[in-house]
Amino acid sequence: MLLNILKTNMVLKPKPMPKPINERPSVPEELKILLTDYLEARLSLFKLEAFEKIAKVTAALFSSVVVALLGFFLLFFFSISTGIYLGEVLGSNALGFLVVTGVYLLLFALVLFAKKDFLEKFIIERIIGELMRKEGEDEQAG
Repeated sequence: MLLNILKTNMVLKPKPMPKPINERPSVPEELKILLTDYLEARLSLFKLEAFEKIAKVTAALFSSVVVALLGFFLLFFFSISTGIYLGEVLGSNALGFLVVTGVYLLLFALVLFAKKDFLEKFIIERIIGELMRKEGEDEQAG
């Protein structure tokens, strides 16, 4: 979608009027002109595709941050509620919050030891998936 928007907003150079035969460039000069036009078009296409991929990754990253923030607040208030509840059950608010802290300490240890195997792998696969998604869609359409 971004690629289509950028393509329509590109300023296309008008093609020069054909010259009479006696004023036309030689074959090597014409080939050089065609080659430079082709390389400029390929470079523009590469830039547009790069912008599109950057925009997709940025959008995915931003939406992930929003979800993470909402999850954090949900977990934060749930933890406070659980701490207060356990404090009433155990007869001491400090003990209730200590139990909740212990649970988080165990989770922290698990994540710390398993981060290479699961967390980093998940993040890397998600970013690569976002970058490669466009190429897969193009192959199916073509």
